[in-house]
Amino acid sequence: MAETRITDITRFLDEKGRIVTESTQEKNHVTYLAAIVLMSSFPAPEYPSEYIVKCRRRPNRKPCMEEIIAYVGPETDDNIIWMCPKCKDGGTISNWRGTLWDLSDFSTSVI
Repeated sequence: MAETRITDITRFLDEKGRIVTESTQEKNHVTYLAAIVLMSSFPAPEYPSEYIVKCRRRPNRKPCMEEIIAYVGPETDDNIIWMCPKCKDGGTISNWRGTLWDLSDFSTSVI
């Protein structure tokens, strides 16, 4: 079974809200989480196909590539809950509101 990660995304951001990390692996992971924020904060029930995030986990050294399910959990202090329905990788993302990837304040007519 996969891990459940709890991430405060601001831990990886500078004062301007850009990703700042030393490690390429960590930067790739934060970019992945940012894509999940984009997808789950899209202001309409249906989001464009380019917002779909595929699972990065590699169970048995084979890419999972299942579509991630993510939503804003009203009962979880506004955290984003995300999970892969196939391999069960997942977690929560906190403090995403107001980041560069937060689309929740945009109307669908703007996007």
